Amino acid sequence: MLVIIPVFIYAIFLDDLLRHTLDAQETALSTIWDYAVSDYAAEPTGGEAFAGFGQTQGLARQMYCDHESGIDSYQTDPPECRLRTMHHHQELVAHACWMHPEAQQVECTVDQNAVGSYGVTLHASYMRQFNRGGLIRCSSRSGVQNYLLPTTFLQEFSQVDLAKEHKDGDVHDNAEAKGDRTKDTYYLPWERIALVTDTWALTTPQNTEPGVKDTEPTNVYVRVAHIYSSQENSGFTQMSPAAEQLVRQAIQRKLLDTSLQLDNDAGDDPRNVSISIKAQTGSNAPTQRIDQGDGAGTYFNNEWRDWEANNNQATAQARGEYYMGCQQPGKC
Repeated sequence: MLVIIPVFIYAIFLDDLLRHTLDAQETALSTIWDYAVSDYAAEPTGGEAFAGFGQTQGLARQMYCDHESGIDSYQTDPPECRLRTMHHHQELVAHACWMHPEAQQVECTVDQNAVGSYGVTLHASYMRQFNRGGLIRCSSRSGVQNYLLPTTFLQEFSQVDLAKEHKDGDVHDNAEAKGDRTKDTYYLPWERIALVTDTWALTTPQNTEPGVKDTEPTNVYVRVAHIYSSQENSGFTQMSPAAEQLVRQAIQRKLLDTSLQLDNDAGDDPRNVSISIKAQTGSNAPTQRIDQGDGAGTYFNNEWRDWEANNNQATAQARGEYYMGCQQPGKC
């Protein structure tokens, strides 16, 4: 019994320790993937990199303030995380806490220049204007203390401590207490994970017809126009005065009526970008009906059919109804 009882309670301690390790992993892993569904197109506020960056982290910290996602009360008055209650400290042997000096509740940062920066002036101007993603890093670390195991056992036979110092009383007070924490705290490994978010992510369906200007900042037209008409775009700076000169010469030689000046319409003025995008619905081909001189015509607005390989069409048909081509939900 002198051997079996310590071995039994030590096994319980290891079980608690393993569960706390998995909970700590869940905290960082779940939080980082919350950023994968953030609305990067929405206007940011308060100096944030993108809308909801701080809110995503704040909600995660509130969910995991009691170390796991399964026992939240979602109490708001007062907020659950501000209560120093012991309701989430019910383990038999080992208690985890974020309040240890070398522990850390989940924290996230974003570096918008860590990836995708080419050192090209035109690209840098685009990133300053539209980049709301980047490399997001989340990290957390938990500390665990022993509340059941005796520190020493059968010292006449062994001088090796069975466990770190035994604790009792308020878990939060013990975690914040001053002293040598190497003697009473098991610090779990740092949980670190990163996610690269798509800086071109648009959350609203795009529907733009040729010849139509679009000034909505969350639409792709504004982004394309930023590159197309930039003074850093040598093709544009060379074409723009040449287009003006061509129209003037045509008017002088009576080839154009004086009313047909470059009028800044996207469809007629080459100095303004004209693009065609139509959201595809169901199995319908992505087409648009365009008014033209001899009536109207229907055209594909991407390489849906090139009459050789039809790669876009084949890719869409092979994708199936589920994510990444998975034909059975939850089976891939």
